[in-house]
Amino acid sequence: MGRKEEDFVRAIRAGRTWKEAARDAGLPEERAAAFLESVARFAGTVTAPMEFGLPESGDTGNRAAGTASRQSHAEVVIYTDGASKGNPGPSGAGGVILTPDGETIEEFREHLGRTTNNVAEYEAVRIGLARALALGARRVTVRLDSELVSNQLSGRYKVKDTKLIERYLEVGQLLSRLDSVKFETIPREKNARADRLAQIGARMGR
Repeated sequence: MGRKEEDFVRAIRAGRTWKEAARDAGLPEERAAAFLESVARFAGTVTAPMEFGLPESGDTGNRAAGTASRQSHAEVVIYTDGASKGNPGPSGAGGVILTPDGETIEEFREHLGRTTNNVAEYEAVRIGLARALALGARRVTVRLDSELVSNQLSGRYKVKDTKLIERYLEVGQLLSRLDSVKFETIPREKNARADRLAQIGARMGR
């Protein structure tokens, strides 16, 4: 990896988008995109995303559900979903964090601006994992109805879309802080609660 690529990665670690990071590093966008694609090809051969030390974002739109959210929970189950009105269009992320016994710990919903459904799905996972870590989680099961995102984060699919690579790396940094994580693809009808919250998030920007 050359000096410009190293500066590019440092800029991403500082929270810049990949295009902003490329500009900061003096790296042409075509070269930056090729570098990200090479990362994605490598990431598709491993069982967990690479760690790039990306910072967590805020938890705007999170809402506690009862007193359980004030406790530390070493093991949680997260249902997540993303919604986009137009794909791309006004989008939202939503999810529910539960104990293994099914007790609700927390719900969240967040407006994401104008983006695609796949980006919204990734953002929902990222927000859910960040909230779980804040609750003290070490072992997490993530249930979502996006087969693409679930299989990419599980290492079964390669990440080919440059718009998703940045999200993949962000989620990877959070995953690196957990002892164990499992992704499960579930039918849409079993994800209705997270879907409702994502739909609310998509409407919040109106």
